[in-house]
Amino acid sequence: MNPTSSHDRDHEDHLQLPKRQKICHSNKENDLPYGRYTIAWICALYIETAAAIAMLDEKHGELPRCPNDDNAYTLGSISNHNIVIASLPQGRIGNNNAANVVTNLTRTFPSIRHGLMVGIGGAAPANKDIRLGDIVVGTRVMQYDLGKILSGGEIQRTAVSETPHQSLCTAVANLRANHETHPSRVMAIIQERMQRYIDYHRPAVPDNLFQASYEHNPSMASCQTCDHSKLESREVRRSCDPKIHYGAIASSNQVMKDAVTRDRVAQELDIICFEMEAAGLMDVLPCLPIRGICDYSDSHKAKDWQKYAAAVAAAYAREFLEALPATSETQRDFRLNACPPEQMNPGNRRQRLMESLEFDQIDSRRTTIKTAYSKTCSWFLKHPDYLAWLDPGKQSQHHGFLWIQGKPGAGKSIIMKFIYTKQKNTDIPVKAITISFFFNARGDLLETSVSGMYRSLLLQLLEGFPDLQTILDDPDLIPRNQVTCPPLNILKDLFRSAISSLEERALTCFVDALDECDEQQMRDMVEFFEEVAEQCVEDNVRFQVCFSSRHYPYIDIKSGIQLTLEGQDGHNDDLRHYISKRLSIQDPALVEELKEMMLEKAAGVFLWVALVVDILNKENRRGRLALRTRLQEVPSELSELFRDILTRDQEHMEDLLLSILWILLAKRPLNPGEYYHGLWSGLSLKRKGDREMPPANTSDASDCFSKCVISSSKGLAEITKGKKPTVQFIHESVRDFLVQDKGLYKLWPELGTDWESQGHEELKLCCNAYVFHEAIGKALDEQKSTDARVLKDNLLKQFPFLEYANQFVLRHADAAAHKITQQQFISEFPVIRWVQIFNIFEKHKVRKYDQEADILYILADRGLPNLIRIRLETAPVVDGGGGRYRHPLLAAMAKGNKESVIALLGLPSSIHNGVDITDSLKCKIDSVRKDHTPFSWACEEGHVAIAELLLQNGARVIEADLVRIMKSGNPEIVKMLLDKGVDTAAADKYGWMLLHRALLSGNLEIVKMLLDKGVDTAAANQH
Repeated sequence: MNPTSSHDRDHEDHLQLPKRQKICHSNKENDLPYGRYTIAWICALYIETAAAIAMLDEKHGELPRCPNDDNAYTLGSISNHNIVIASLPQGRIGNNNAANVVTNLTRTFPSIRHGLMVGIGGAAPANKDIRLGDIVVGTRVMQYDLGKILSGGEIQRTAVSETPHQSLCTAVANLRANHETHPSRVMAIIQERMQRYIDYHRPAVPDNLFQASYEHNPSMASCQTCDHSKLESREVRRSCDPKIHYGAIASSNQVMKDAVTRDRVAQELDIICFEMEAAGLMDVLPCLPIRGICDYSDSHKAKDWQKYAAAVAAAYAREFLEALPATSETQRDFRLNACPPEQMNPGNRRQRLMESLEFDQIDSRRTTIKTAYSKTCSWFLKHPDYLAWLDPGKQSQHHGFLWIQGKPGAGKSIIMKFIYTKQKNTDIPVKAITISFFFNARGDLLETSVSGMYRSLLLQLLEGFPDLQTILDDPDLIPRNQVTCPPLNILKDLFRSAISSLEERALTCFVDALDECDEQQMRDMVEFFEEVAEQCVEDNVRFQVCFSSRHYPYIDIKSGIQLTLEGQDGHNDDLRHYISKRLSIQDPALVEELKEMMLEKAAGVFLWVALVVDILNKENRRGRLALRTRLQEVPSELSELFRDILTRDQEHMEDLLLSILWILLAKRPLNPGEYYHGLWSGLSLKRKGDREMPPANTSDASDCFSKCVISSSKGLAEITKGKKPTVQFIHESVRDFLVQDKGLYKLWPELGTDWESQGHEELKLCCNAYVFHEAIGKALDEQKSTDARVLKDNLLKQFPFLEYANQFVLRHADAAAHKITQQQFISEFPVIRWVQIFNIFEKHKVRKYDQEADILYILADRGLPNLIRIRLETAPVVDGGGGRYRHPLLAAMAKGNKESVIALLGLPSSIHNGVDITDSLKCKIDSVRKDHTPFSWACEEGHVAIAELLLQNGARVIEADLVRIMKSGNPEIVKMLLDKGVDTAAADKYGWMLLHRALLSGNLEIVKMLLDKGVDTAAANQH
């Protein structure tokens, strides 16, 4: 495998942080000098570097390269530690290369105190029950391939064990002790940091450990045909969560791939893991090795577990750094490098930190929830459990916890909003404050994560009691010159610190819909609140928390009051009252009869009642001919009720399907204007809408948008309230019905079981028709001379769907191409107009395309492999530029679009001649130069399999490329070229020959290769 040296965050398309996971930030104002970095994080492989970067709280800007240091660094911070992430050069793994990297690193960053060697490793499972995906933390390291050969061929090892720095060992012991009573946060960190990186999730492949004597057949690419009777018998684990093992690690410059040797070395040295770099670091910088187990160090090695193993190792490293105290040198550096008072006074800094806590949609869910209907919910204020919760004298019994549980749609959120509002109205300024957070599974990342919750709650608390903002001045929590949002662990510490400083004041928190955030995050959050509440009881601080959630997943709390909503007399009375007031029937006796029938079928679910009241009112407007019959026909299950609502009248089903598809499959949530115009575009194609594009900037546009959302979705969608409103389903149970319960397939069986492909095809047609509508073409022609920014604003006002449609039309086509051919679509696609519109909306000049950009280049650059294959069927030449990389293959390779590279090379999969050609396919974006060809770039970056395939496909090797490739010093690449018979007398424009470059770089292995090939040394000497 060949590691990558660096990442450019803005262009990591295969690992780009989506909007729902905005964790790592880069802030030029927060760039730090070399002396401020104290932690070295070393990675050997690109997947390890990718996982490491995902762990950062903040990514810092690059520093100028120091003389004689060829390393590439990623700089950032975790907790109070400033971190240098360094990667081994492409294709140069092993102890010696690791030592070279760390030597340069410590010279460039003189304040480095600790090192972490984080990545993947192979298990030695004979002595311990170590499984794939487990974590090994090295307590000592031995380079086992150093020694001398005695008589008889026996090898006497001469290397001695090295141990990490004492302070690292102490921190490991403390964290290990903490794990005895508190579970490791590794999985919570994985959920938070790697949730959207699907390739880094736990793989769905078996964890097989074969007997040491049973070797893998080298001709087989996988173990599917291996004899499974040779598997070791192991107990089934109750949990898939990784276990953490502590022990010795064996390090070598060779890969361990023999199980018999593995067990013998493990027995002799008492080790539990094999790897290839840690021993090289220990003499330069005593480091802590952290390894995620990806194989069993045997001939059955496979790459399926490597990314997940890299992720769990990085997650443990983050947890370790969160627990590792900052050194005194670090604290002193903070003080020496803090901004002077005249540049950053405390008041301004606090204000900027307060602003950093804010985010879009911070209170969107709470404001979107309907206000309780008149005279409902009041019973809750008199309920004995609620009164006991409010009673300060009983805080020691329930620790301030009240947990409201109920079925989906029972009305929990309405109750929560009601009692939150009532409680907030009783707040006494300076003495009591009520704050809230309402999770929203249909919202952006921060609306569904505990990070968003802590940011929101902390912001409300500090705004309510401004004197508590002094906690932001604590340098032990936030460095003095930091003005960006702190990471999750610091947010928790700040929240805890603020609560402990309340003194005589009272704080009440309402947190709604816990089931709509990640389960592990929820469990960690509840445990945190329990700890804070327990401390508040001891300190006599008035702190109350009210949670609400579905019945599952079940969470147990040590102390607290739990209340189930359905079955409460007051809740049933609310349902009766709602029915009485909202049912538009004049006959009181009939109302009572229907009411009892509805209450029995509703089983306490308010959403069911609300929907059925509307159904009966509609029936009543028809003349009250079949009210009882209609009610009897209504299903009692909520999901079946959704189906009944959607299919009852069979009217405007085209509108309904498009509405559902846009909400389910849009690449991001649509705002009302986008939704309205997107729907119109699809309907106009079916001649169900006006031919003329609807106006978007009229006085009643907002009202039109709202009516359209309700009517097209048959009342099952709504517009959120907030700074940036979007269209979503009225309740998460609607999505559950359509997807989990297969409601969409049952309603439209013609879509097939793979309804997503057909759905993306529909959305592609909507986008395509809109982008290339004559009205937009006319507007572009009329505003050619308009300033670019003004033009963009004008277009968005006139055509609110244009930016989305242009940006995602090709992506929807690629998603549809799994089942539906896109050949005609691609061959007729108006590239020039698409590029014109794309460039108008693209903020970064470097990402814009040339007007003559080729469609294949665009597909490669945007990572659309299905469309690439379709394009190559009719135009099989892989060529054509149109952007900064100048060639489709360069664009795909530089951005790490693996599937696009495979498609461009015409391969059915990434496996070619038994080798995964996309292994290590990710490099620093800047490494693609203007004089590169795909072949020369692949060679210089160490992509041997790709380079060999390009040669087979007729790639031409020019002399200048050959010398430059020789300079890169990759023996495997050089051997391949020499075997192909390249001209060993080739020279570059300066007269440097291959032998010159090899000698100059000091690569004796390549020099020997050239001499063995009979290079003309006399000719070289003449130069």
